[in-house]
Amino acid sequence: GPAIPVGVDVQVESLDSISEVDMDFTMTLYLRHYWKDERLSFPSTTNKSMTFDGRLVKKIWVPDVFFVHSKRSFIHDTTTDNIMLRVFPDGHILYSMRITVTAMCNVDFSRFPLDSQTCSLELESYAYTDEDLMLYWKNGNESLKTDEKISLSQFLIQKFHTTSRLAFYSSTGWYNRLYINFTLRRHIFFFLLQTYFPATLMVMLSWVSFWIDRRAVPARVSLGITTVLTMSTIITGVNASMPRVSYIKAVDIYLWVSFVFVFLSVLEYAAVNYLTTVQERKERKLRER
Repeated sequence: GPAIPVGVDVQVESLDSISEVDMDFTMTLYLRHYWKDERLSFPSTTNKSMTFDGRLVKKIWVPDVFFVHSKRSFIHDTTTDNIMLRVFPDGHILYSMRITVTAMCNVDFSRFPLDSQTCSLELESYAYTDEDLMLYWKNGNESLKTDEKISLSQFLIQKFHTTSRLAFYSSTGWYNRLYINFTLRRHIFFFLLQTYFPATLMVMLSWVSFWIDRRAVPARVSLGITTVLTMSTIITGVNASMPRVSYIKAVDIYLWVSFVFVFLSVLEYAAVNYLTTVQERKERKLRER
């Protein structure tokens, strides 16, 4: 017969974490499926549905939806399996689960920390192609609902939206794939306090040595070395919390330019000291003559 239409809607309960190092995110959601199985229809004078727990799920056919590019996922089981099955007299079925899933998110750090990231959670049937099972969003964009209290310490959640398209596998064929897309914009204030302001102050501190008498060698050398080491510590601290990407990030440009300024202030004193020594040597020879 024709492909079985299976409607899907999702309610996102929480967006738990975004990991830059592992390039993944963790989300807890209620996943609901809607389809019709006339074999489960039953006579009813009140037209009321019947609700069951997870034990009946093992005895009937249910869609085999899985999360594409998922690393870890599980159905909550406290205090019992968080699975609900509701059967209506005409054979329509509502199948709901509470799931926590960790999935891959390709993060681009070229504009870090002024970046915005778009991640997707992808749903697809594992065995049934589009000729057997047709997955679709039950109410379009209204199929995705989120809790207003969802927040992240480092990101501002800008938008949630849904999309769908066909996915092709050379060995098995075409499959309907559903996408939960969300866009995140990074909060900049933390990095201003922890990275940008200290780096700027170190550059300004290195300029203080220009007003110190050139004969005060210990003062100027210790100030220059201190600012260089501090800038090295800031750069190391920023990169330690980031994945080892092969391209340059925006914060790298700022920190390395600041480091060059600090390093040049040390070279400036070395050049001044050398030129002063040469000048004094010439004056001494003139006096001797």
